[in-house]
Amino acid sequence: MSVDVAVEARAIVKSFAGMRALDTVDVEVTKGELCGIVGADGAGKTTLLRCVAGLYRVESGSVLPGRGRRNQVGFCPQGFHLYADLTVDENLEFFGLVYGLEKRTLAQRSEELLRFAGLAEHRSRLAGNLSGGMQQKLTLACSVLHRPPILLLDEPTTGVDPLSRREFWHLIEVLHADGTTIMMASAYFDEVERCEHVVFLHEGHVLADGSVDELTSGNNSLEEAFRQLMSESEAGPSNAEVTK
Repeated sequence: MSVDVAVEARAIVKSFAGMRALDTVDVEVTKGELCGIVGADGAGKTTLLRCVAGLYRVESGSVLPGRGRRNQVGFCPQGFHLYADLTVDENLEFFGLVYGLEKRTLAQRSEELLRFAGLAEHRSRLAGNLSGGMQQKLTLACSVLHRPPILLLDEPTTGVDPLSRREFWHLIEVLHADGTTIMMASAYFDEVERCEHVVFLHEGHVLADGSVDELTSGNNSLEEAFRQLMSESEAGPSNAEVTK
């Protein structure tokens, strides 16, 4: 793997109940890059991120960082997966201890992240009583407590209101500007258009990847380019290709 590459997946395969969620997937993300993965439900976006995070063991192929490198990665899952009966402060403390942060470092980092995420005034509230947008910001804060060089976001703005979505994107842009490598799965084309690198994922296969300009060829929108490639994939090879 090149020294400039932060995430590398080579021909990875992952199946569930005999069905392939990822089928020989190749993805490469350079350090400091903001990479958007777009596809419909069931495309394999979550599975890909979980393989990169080391939460799933791949059946074949290779993936880095992958397993055994927990402190290099921050993972922000889709939906609310924190402890609803703990306060904002208590959730940060719990995840800080999971990542092995010393008490002083944890206290300092928690203060920074509470201000960063706009949650300082809500630190004593139970996480279960926060709005959906604030829960997502708390999840992000817990994911980056240990200052990981790689951040994985699984559809972080799904189901949140437009204002919270805009605020969350501001946090992403600040982290990106600070040099964090970010891989983000999304179902929203307007979100992935903000990314430097876009991966089209469909039914466990990478249809294409590259910059927005490369994928659209300067003509179509990103969504139109994706739908065209998806249609071609589902149609299969042409008769001319079959007879070659």
